[in-house]
Amino acid sequence: MRSPDPDFERLRKTLYGGQADRVPLGEVLIDEGAKESFLGKPINDLATDLEFSIEAGYDYLILGRRVAGFPPLWESARLENYYEIQRKTGHGRSKGVLNDWDDFKSYPWMKPGDLDFRIFDEAERLLPSGMKVIRYLGPMFQMAWMLMGFETFSYKLADDPSLIDAIFDKIFAVVNREYEDAIQRESIGAIWYLDDIGVKDRLMVSPAFLRKALFPRMRVFVEGCKKRGIPFLYHTDGDITRVFEDILDMGVNALHPIEPLAMDIYEIKKRVGAKLCLIGNIDVDLLLRGTPEEIEEDTKKHLRELGPGGGYVLGSSNSIHRTIRIENYRAMLETALKHGKYPIEIE
Repeated sequence: MRSPDPDFERLRKTLYGGQADRVPLGEVLIDEGAKESFLGKPINDLATDLEFSIEAGYDYLILGRRVAGFPPLWESARLENYYEIQRKTGHGRSKGVLNDWDDFKSYPWMKPGDLDFRIFDEAERLLPSGMKVIRYLGPMFQMAWMLMGFETFSYKLADDPSLIDAIFDKIFAVVNREYEDAIQRESIGAIWYLDDIGVKDRLMVSPAFLRKALFPRMRVFVEGCKKRGIPFLYHTDGDITRVFEDILDMGVNALHPIEPLAMDIYEIKKRVGAKLCLIGNIDVDLLLRGTPEEIEEDTKKHLRELGPGGGYVLGSSNSIHRTIRIENYRAMLETALKHGKYPIEIE
């Protein structure tokens, strides 16, 4: 396939609820194996990663600090230590590396000054004209409960909320330093914050906790993006209906990925109009198990019903992982590039 030349302004306009020349494409995480299958060669440096983004039809290069396929900051949690402790203690998911104040004090917390931003310097040298980097950040909530284990985390919500708040402060300090570096770079076109707060049919914690611990810290990033004049995108899985208005009120520009089994993207689109850009929703299970013809039809439906007027970025309902059939991924991209041009005229 031959993609159009990248144009970040196309995406930027859409993220602010507008209509560009076509519906843009958007993914926050694409597995390296999927990229290699698409290109037919290894992704062994940033230049090759950039080549993939252009060839696939994206208007941006997504970058962040990643370890084992997870978003930035997992490195600072020393997940290899986390899983080693899980293995030795046999605690499974119930117990993490932070169980009390002694663990908190002895934990080898990453410091903001330890961060290495050289990959973003390299990206600035490589980016072609018209293309920007989207910097992904986070998570804070996920990071906290993974460090503690969800069972311990849940008990501490009631028994020792000050410990959870202290953990959030440590994590926020590192994420905020990444954010501060991002917004001072002209090459950064948007911030994409990743932090799952829901599962298929409910939130993982109460709205009250999210309003106290997570959303005020997220708001720091949102307000800073407004001052800088760049969009703020938020990724969370699951049904977030109970805090949907909170996210709108926060000033988030775009929401991803609106899982089909959790929320109805078509109803949400009718409700929010141009107030919130919607990203994703092509079912990853369909991408995994369906046929290219089925992918084409589902992609057309999304373009036809969500594209008119703008404010929609087409992509998967989670991420593109290596088990997804590459012909299905190509079918989604090619259909979007062929039929997503405005005015959209799909029967």
